Amino acid sequence: MLRFGVLLLTAYLLSIFQSAVVSELFPNFLKPDLMLIFITYLGTSPFWITGAILTLGGGLFYDTFSGSPLGFFLTLYLVIFFLLQLLGKILILGETLVVRMSLAGLAAVFQLFMLLFFPMVFGALENFSCPGVNWILPQAVTTCAACWPLFRFFKIIKRGTYERFTH
Repeated sequence: MLRFGVLLLTAYLLSIFQSAVVSELFPNFLKPDLMLIFITYLGTSPFWITGAILTLGGGLFYDTFSGSPLGFFLTLYLVIFFLLQLLGKILILGETLVVRMSLAGLAAVFQLFMLLFFPMVFGALENFSCPGVNWILPQAVTTCAACWPLFRFFKIIKRGTYERFTH
């Protein structure tokens, strides 16, 4: 329960940091997607019910703080989470940094394609500002570059909460 609370607080803080600080520091096409890294971490974890609930919370937090339509990123993050879980059932992924960084890069590319596709499906294309296709590679690279410190942080959280329960 402590680990769940710490991870939910992490999702909250990452969504605030993503929408307030990262948006001001980086140009739009170079912004690393910190919430996507968090969703990739959850998608590669074996706890799919807890991960789905945390993904739901992270999506709601990000929708709230980013000013996007409510449920937009929530839906997108849940799709990515369940696709990663499905991929984990089909392939043996492991928990190495290289695998998770690769999955985060693929998730970033998938997310940008879905950002182009969702507004057309929901009929909100005239009210929605979509990223261009030329943003895919730079944003995927910066997202992958931000993976190392965040995955290290998540590992510390996992180890720290586990040690508190066992000692």
